[in-house]
Amino acid sequence: MKKNNWVIFVMNGLISIILGLLFISADQGRLFFLMRILGLVLVAGGAVMFYSAFKSMKAKKSNFLLLFEAVLALLAGAVIAISPGKFMNLFLILLGVWAVVIGLLQIIAAVQMRKKMSHHYLFTLNGIITLAFGILLFYNPMGSTKGLQFVIGILAVVSGVVMVALGVRVYRIKGN
Repeated sequence: MKKNNWVIFVMNGLISIILGLLFISADQGRLFFLMRILGLVLVAGGAVMFYSAFKSMKAKKSNFLLLFEAVLALLAGAVIAISPGKFMNLFLILLGVWAVVIGLLQIIAAVQMRKKMSHHYLFTLNGIITLAFGILLFYNPMGSTKGLQFVIGILAVVSGVVMVALGVRVYRIKGN
């Protein structure tokens, strides 16, 4: 794991916490606006992950999981940001697919990190939370919008806190 990866974890965590709090506190009228912001955040996060994966590949290091996650984030974010109103059901299904795949990839990465890092359980926990969120979206994508909005908010805050904690652990381990 690179020295500067802790910054990516902390930034993703802080963005997740902010979006989660916005989702929890927003009224129904602002839901589409928040969805558009979420789409843009996914695009931005995907671009950063893509750049990081590209740099790793340029240095002859394989980072297929990060590249796959980046492409998924870019595609899902673009669809969500362009037209959140027309694609509400598609948004929820794409978000569910993204969450299931990313949750599984995070769990796989955590298993790979267990020999390099003693606190890999935080990454595993975030993967499980993300996976559970995706499964909930598959179960009833067009269920109660307010309830879903609250669940998205809570899961985003919890996931954000876990990612910030992971970033702090990586920072301490690398002795930055």
